[in-house]
Amino acid sequence: MSQPYQQQPGPGAPGQQPYGAPPPYAQQPAGSGNTGLAVGVGIVAMIVGAVIYGAIMRASGGDAGEYTLYAYPAAAAGILVGLAFGKLGGRNPALPFVAIVLGILGAIMGQFLGYAMLINHWTDGQIGIATAFTDEFDLLKEAFKEDFDALVAAMYAVGGAAGFALTKRLARD
Repeated sequence: MSQPYQQQPGPGAPGQQPYGAPPPYAQQPAGSGNTGLAVGVGIVAMIVGAVIYGAIMRASGGDAGEYTLYAYPAAAAGILVGLAFGKLGGRNPALPFVAIVLGILGAIMGQFLGYAMLINHWTDGQIGIATAFTDEFDLLKEAFKEDFDALVAAMYAVGGAAGFALTKRLARD
């Protein structure tokens, strides 16, 4: 005697995964990202923002020892970090605060790099950029202290705020 035909449960049957779907233990919650990758790319983005700021600072420098500090390039590091964190990091609640720190640090690094590039330019290449960071670092610190005021602090705050806001905004989308 033969067994009666039993219909197999369809793809919507409880307890059964649709064909080709990953097992439930492999699924991540919606909105999660790769925090480690985001931090790594964010650090690279901070360095790129610092280089952009330093290059703009150097381009604004004249031959007589003058230069200009701009607010928007100082925010470049924060913007780039926020983009990286927001797109790659998901909704990790710590990332916006890390973006503030990296945004501010990138602006400071960019300003120091700008000073080193200006020293290189003003000495007609006698003092290299790397040498300015090693042998002439006291000169870089003095220039930084001399330039630091409420406006420069506001520039740093803009960089940190841009990183925070972009991280929060892009993580929601």
